[in-house]
Amino acid sequence: MARAGKTFIELLQTCRQSSFVDFRLDGATVRDLSLTSVGQLLRNNLRTARNLLGSGSSNSNPIPMYSGSSNRSVLESLGMVQRANGNKVPKHPIGLLVEEARTNQLVSLGDGFALQLPETLELHTTYLLPPAMGSQFLYQLQRQRKIWWMRWSVDPGRYFISDMRRDEADQGRTTAVSICARFLDRSEHAQMVELERLELSEGEWVGERQAAIVRVGHNLDRAVLAILMDALECAASERCVKIHRKIAPYKCGIVCAGEDATDANVRNDLIDLSKHLTYVLRAANLPVHESFSFEQASPALDRLDQIGVPYVLLLSAGTLRTGLLQLRSRDTTLSETIHLSDLPHYLERIINA
Repeated sequence: MARAGKTFIELLQTCRQSSFVDFRLDGATVRDLSLTSVGQLLRNNLRTARNLLGSGSSNSNPIPMYSGSSNRSVLESLGMVQRANGNKVPKHPIGLLVEEARTNQLVSLGDGFALQLPETLELHTTYLLPPAMGSQFLYQLQRQRKIWWMRWSVDPGRYFISDMRRDEADQGRTTAVSICARFLDRSEHAQMVELERLELSEGEWVGERQAAIVRVGHNLDRAVLAILMDALECAASERCVKIHRKIAPYKCGIVCAGEDATDANVRNDLIDLSKHLTYVLRAANLPVHESFSFEQASPALDRLDQIGVPYVLLLSAGTLRTGLLQLRSRDTTLSETIHLSDLPHYLERIINA
């Protein structure tokens, strides 16, 4: 829920003050967007999550997906797929994943706002279907895409599917629909941002076969900014960025109790334990923020909250004696006691739940 008095420009300025992005506001245009190292990790995680969905990995009846090229037509990409499969003609339905690097791109960011990107990445998925499957597939896919966006959101209710639009220029054979998000919905400064566009073209010929083609496209850098706006609009304080745990740049941080820094032996043992835990967690594909520190817990946790780290391991001299430590949650600020032997499996389970 938006905090009272916030405008869309103020929301953008809050994003700029975060640890994820930097840009210049020129009236209603966001210019020279750049990502910090943390923002780049978020971008990479969103890109990976998109490709997992595109591959149908969460679908009981997955559509075979292949990598395409922005420099080739659909027919040329299918020719590459055919050659890679021993010259067997791929049967419909199939899908092509394409990443297209662009420069000097102007991307819509809602009514009257725009995002000017010196360099950016457009993500496209093209599905080739039997002609009779087109409409039903578009209906199912738009729901799937909306759920995908809702999954990462602090406020899932902001996402919605636009009304369908038909292109009369081609006798209504092209149908388009968008996945959108409402920001500041409960204020006079409400803003709607289109995040993805889905298009169905019916009766297209691909080589010697007729097919229904569904195209899905979105801009990856706009997606990063939308995820950040979602987290910061709903936050009680800009000090805590509630990025979803599955796409958070780091899954875990490590903080050692400041009062234990005075004993050199304890300090060295805690440093060794922190390094060991970092190795164990990274081996389980759980990225750990590198810097662990001896200080009062509050400022250390504030810094980790600012980069969206969902969980923190709190170590102390007692951990060395008993193996017990505190696992602190960013979203609730509560801690629970776990044993060293619970790692990494317990953390894996709650992050992937």
